[in-house]
Amino acid sequence: MITTNIVSLGDSLTTGYGVNTTDNYINRLEKYLPKYYPSICWNISNISKNNMTTREGLHILKKHIKSLNPNIVIIMLGTNDVSLDKQIHRTLEEFEDNLKSMLELTHHINNRTGLNFCIPIPVLITPPCVIETKVTYNITNNRIHQYSHIIKTLASEYNCPCIDFYKTTYDFNNNEDLFQDDGIHLSTKGYDLLFDTFFSAFTKLINYEGLIKDRE
Repeated sequence: MITTNIVSLGDSLTTGYGVNTTDNYINRLEKYLPKYYPSICWNISNISKNNMTTREGLHILKKHIKSLNPNIVIIMLGTNDVSLDKQIHRTLEEFEDNLKSMLELTHHINNRTGLNFCIPIPVLITPPCVIETKVTYNITNNRIHQYSHIIKTLASEYNCPCIDFYKTTYDFNNNEDLFQDDGIHLSTKGYDLLFDTFFSAFTKLINYEGLIKDRE
């Protein structure tokens, strides 16, 4: 049986802050991937932490990537970087540098599995929008849009999959239902949307035999 290792790197939007832990999309992946791809053994490592920015994310990825030996690295960061809180705010320039360093790090790891020429595939996810009338974290959709643009630009530059969850949530009808009362953390309905959006994109990356599809 083929083994595929997935590493997930994110903040409280990935850990599932404020909802049942079974509702976050990574735990749902652990549940549903074996059912959808029964011919593969999935190992999912979630190294996400609440309040994480790309600065801490880069440090943690450097620490764990070799030992976790990933085939796929999911990165969903940016909401905390956007905040104007002095403790966690990261400028657009630092955000881009940190994310670029993560992509370089991922592309230079040899996982020795034979899949995708032994090179892990990074999958980038833009952070969701916020409900500005409720948010008290000095975060605006205009700034999230700017940071999301960097994510999409780097995804194109490094030829890696990118899920524009910012646009998905911003365009969603009655999108307040996607968030908890703070206007920033996802509700169960928000995680439903995130999982469905991610899984749809993921099935385009993995074939029915559970193998990573050839990428140019």
